[in-house]
Amino acid sequence: AKDTKSRSTHKLSQVTETHGNLLIKMSLKIKKEIVQDLDKTGFPLEVFVASELEKTDWMVYSGYLYRDEETGQARELDLHGVKVNFDYAENVPEKVGMGDANKLVSHLVIQCKKSKKPWVFFDNGKRRWPAIPNECLKSKNKEFHEMLFEDLEIFGLKGFRLKDAILHKSYHESFSEPKQNSKIYEALVTLVKATKYIKKRYGLGKYAIHYFMPIIVLDGTLWSANLNKNMLVDVKEVDNLFVVFETLPKPNKKGMSFEEEYVIEVITRKSFTKKILDIKKDNQKLYECWTNFINEK
Repeated sequence: AKDTKSRSTHKLSQVTETHGNLLIKMSLKIKKEIVQDLDKTGFPLEVFVASELEKTDWMVYSGYLYRDEETGQARELDLHGVKVNFDYAENVPEKVGMGDANKLVSHLVIQCKKSKKPWVFFDNGKRRWPAIPNECLKSKNKEFHEMLFEDLEIFGLKGFRLKDAILHKSYHESFSEPKQNSKIYEALVTLVKATKYIKKRYGLGKYAIHYFMPIIVLDGTLWSANLNKNMLVDVKEVDNLFVVFETLPKPNKKGMSFEEEYVIEVITRKSFTKKILDIKKDNQKLYECWTNFINEK
């Protein structure tokens, strides 16, 4: 009887162990499938980008809601990063309160995209004026917004990346179906609408300036294309590039509508950490230029 009981106990233990192993295998399989499913989306990329920004002291708002001015519907922007620089707060032509202090408020308006298909942009972008896009600046001093790069250099703006950047405009998602919706176009439109919405929500101090930077972070390969001397297409893989994107708002009460021009930077995931440092240097140069301007105006 003891032997029978012992064999039964041993058999039950084996069954329990087998069942436990089966549950573990099922759990690991489900875990692997979940990770694979998440990897198909842009969510892990969003988490990575937000983490890298927070490491460099950006305030990050994930899943930022904005209102589509065309439809009135609430939509979601992947990330909105904000950083306030007070380095030259007291360097103003008059004594002012903290609300009117000299400060640069930098805004990163970001869409994260993952694609197995190469993103190709043609370097046929042209600007109406060689300047920082007016739509990307906000302050009480409109004169500064309208300055060309050559004017800004008088106030010390040198080595600004956008000034000498090769500009792109036309784009193509390689190997995609002709009728397939363009992820590139959707991302560009989202960034413009979100930037306009965010820009309206921020007030102004007397010597404060806001700089809005729409950015696509791409988990995939990025290519710049151009026509060579033989009028054949050449392509090369790049870490980042700048895209000129224009929109035409609804007509005003007088029935008039004017084009709005944005320059959007596309950055690959692998180079994002380095490019954030480049953006930091650019913004510091802009802040110094602004400080010189308000004191010499």
